[in-house]
Amino acid sequence: MSETVMPAGSPEARSVPEMLPADPAALIDHILQRYHEVHRRELDELIAAARRVETVHAGHPDLPDGLSKLLQDIKPELDMHMCKEEHILFPLMKQGGNAMIGQPISMMMIDHEDHLALGRLLYDMTAGCIAPLGACRTWRGLYDGIRKLLDDLNEHIRIENTILFPHFSGPEN
Repeated sequence: MSETVMPAGSPEARSVPEMLPADPAALIDHILQRYHEVHRRELDELIAAARRVETVHAGHPDLPDGLSKLLQDIKPELDMHMCKEEHILFPLMKQGGNAMIGQPISMMMIDHEDHLALGRLLYDMTAGCIAPLGACRTWRGLYDGIRKLLDDLNEHIRIENTILFPHFSGPEN
């Protein structure tokens, strides 16, 4: 798996790890609520904020060209991936998995690599999610929201790749 897209949040936030359920079914429910629902809601908000910033600050030299387009491109990619998990992989996992589960897990991990690459592009496009000096509140909020999305996406992928998926990669599955 690739390295993290960008540095995680504050050192204080990293020092207190999220408590995760040990049971795979409960972990899946946690992922659905904490990450899938949040990604969907926040991406819509970020796209709207990016459009506002692009409209108000058109021509500003520090405004990334195509920011709202990149966010709009990320949304269906992430939506499709989460739907595959929600409708195929997670129900299979909740039933205990089977000998064929390795294939959809491999597909999800390939998707994760693609999501991390898009995240790196978004991170680079926004100069590390650091708004330019003198940026308005909306622009600063947009970059803070992008930082949160990327931090959440990194953690979401880490949990699936290193905690959830290994439950189903043993010889019995």
